[in-house]
Amino acid sequence: MKNEAWKAIIQKVDNFSIRKGLTSFVNPYSMLVLKDFPDIANGIDYWQIDGISLVNEINRYKGAKFGRFSFDDTSVAPVVFNYALENKLKVGIVGTKHEYLTSAVKVIESKYNIKISYYRDGYFSTDQDRADCLKQIIDSQIDIFICGMGTPLQELFLIDLKKIGWSGYAFTCGGYLHQIARKENYYPAIFDKLNIRWIYRIIDEPKLFRRYFIQYPRFFIKFLFFKLRSPNKI
Repeated sequence: MKNEAWKAIIQKVDNFSIRKGLTSFVNPYSMLVLKDFPDIANGIDYWQIDGISLVNEINRYKGAKFGRFSFDDTSVAPVVFNYALENKLKVGIVGTKHEYLTSAVKVIESKYNIKISYYRDGYFSTDQDRADCLKQIIDSQIDIFICGMGTPLQELFLIDLKKIGWSGYAFTCGGYLHQIARKENYYPAIFDKLNIRWIYRIIDEPKLFRRYFIQYPRFFIKFLFFKLRSPNKI
């Protein structure tokens, strides 16, 4: 069915709260990526909107009042890690490259006074290597799992983890691990306060220029046609 993935995502959009299941975050770029993956859209339990422009679009479309949420230190990360600390839950992390991962884990452990019980990079040499990682997460009795592999790999990993019997709190985190490995407080306060984090990301990672100035406009054009074809609020 045309636009099935977007319809499923928009149906499941909600404001963030800590709850068991699979939680992921969408921005205009990842919406484009996920457009042809209805199985992923339906497989994730809760979708959050990352990016003020997309928040405004979906709020207008649904007549809703959703907020902006992302897995970083300006939004959801402190809530999740503090919840783990308060409830003595075991945290596992898979994602980013090996050379960034150890630094990211050290920053998280120091900043939030928690112990990361299991972690490894997000690059698998074989399908068996990936399957072994999934099993290790279950064997390690991880309660809260955070995955940063980029869309759609991170969502697929969470869905496969749930399929083999894991039933904790799972979150995708996109580029969070890479960012904090390089700089503990990634976003300068003024960029966060003015909701212009995307500008700082371009300054810090010029390769993202194409994403923000080509892929984002492309999404909003496609989303306009989506709204015209699906005028009823989902």
